[in-house]
Amino acid sequence: MRTVVSLHECKVRASLLLKELASTDASRAARAAERLRVLPGFAGLPLGEVLARKDSVQRKHALAVIAREQGHATWVDLKQVRELDFEHLLAHVGGAHLNRWFSSYAEAADSLRALGGFLFPFREQFFVCEASLVEALGVDPADADWSCTGRDWMAPRDGAAQARLAQRFVRHSPSHASTSPDTRSPMSADSRRSELKRSYREAPPPMGVYAVRCLANGKVLVGASANVQGMLNRIRFELSTGMDRLPTLLEDWKRYGAERFTFEVLDVLKPSDEPVVAPEEELKVLEALWLDRLKPYGDAGYNVQGG
Repeated sequence: MRTVVSLHECKVRASLLLKELASTDASRAARAAERLRVLPGFAGLPLGEVLARKDSVQRKHALAVIAREQGHATWVDLKQVRELDFEHLLAHVGGAHLNRWFSSYAEAADSLRALGGFLFPFREQFFVCEASLVEALGVDPADADWSCTGRDWMAPRDGAAQARLAQRFVRHSPSHASTSPDTRSPMSADSRRSELKRSYREAPPPMGVYAVRCLANGKVLVGASANVQGMLNRIRFELSTGMDRLPTLLEDWKRYGAERFTFEVLDVLKPSDEPVVAPEEELKVLEALWLDRLKPYGDAGYNVQGG
């Protein structure tokens, strides 16, 4: 599987390719020349001819080679994919969607294989989302290009398909939408909203109790929500963007870094066909049990006793 690298590293690799091509070491120069033959202008030339023309090779050629090696037809395609800012996109859809968050790509990829979804990067972390979030971002989750990429933004099987999807994300981003007319009819927009609401009713998000733990000092925040994963997503987003709704937690987040925190679902309220009490009351009881068990107060946590 191809390893996706950052845009900065791609530029570094292009510089190294030019350096190797200019090397006095014949084997190094030959390896660099061989890599250049992925480009149309060099593909039909013998290796010796490529080496003879090395003085005419420019940085744009080296960048194009790196783009090809990363699965993209052109450097422009690669650049567009790498510069797509999912943090900016997510900021405009809120935290209502159920995403699975991971500190490493390997964990995210395992989750994608086991449970399905769509895998994306977010700063130094990764998340796997359901089709509803992709649709909320303005891209059709049933688009055939998703199957071509394997629904993995970090290691796509088809770079050209990924570049096309990146164009769709850019086209429907808030900054682009503000300058582009909305051509959808009111009826189609209403129908789409109705479909999303019906899907939500048929598969409501789980209610439950969550915990945010700081691995550096052992402190924990415990809470309950009617959308437990959505709340964890909200808290993660607030911390990542510096929102101070939870000031003590935010202080430690800045001190120790995001990699020192975990976001967990502690317990889920099992639905009942014939509930004896309201689900909200059951959720309060469940939260109280976990608060009593973990006692996340003072030096042990971020909760305020009696709050």
